[in-house]
Amino acid sequence: MEPETILESLRVTAAWEVRGDGHWVEAPDLDVREMARLLLSIEARWVTLTVSPAPDGGFRLLYHWDLAGRLLTIADTISGKRTESIADIWPAADWAEREAGDYYALEFAGRDALPTLMLRPEDEPGLFSRTQELGRDADPADAARIDTAGAEGGGDS
Repeated sequence: MEPETILESLRVTAAWEVRGDGHWVEAPDLDVREMARLLLSIEARWVTLTVSPAPDGGFRLLYHWDLAGRLLTIADTISGKRTESIADIWPAADWAEREAGDYYALEFAGRDALPTLMLRPEDEPGLFSRTQELGRDADPADAARIDTAGAEGGGDS
């Protein structure tokens, strides 16, 4: 299946932007589960999910796929901290979703659980969000130990 046909199938009206690192498209309000099922059906390969804060709040989610040697990046933007999980369709997405939960406290609807990947079980999710609040030079390990009230605790000063 050609990249243009993928966009038609997903009802994405934007066109692919061809860059040095593959095809990119902005697809706000993307049905990510439909995307995952389609790419599975055409034997694409899951690469990863990249998450970053969106300029106006919410998050930008970049779904990276390999289709017969072509890198496809489909960018979705969400306004809050909740999106649909694709880990039941693409088990390899489990790691990336857990990482997004640790780093940004994102929630993935449809999952029974989102166990921590790098944080300790007692740490609050959202490590990168707290690190940003503390400043550019903050130690992520210190950010992991900030409780929900904003006070530091449990550090080995």
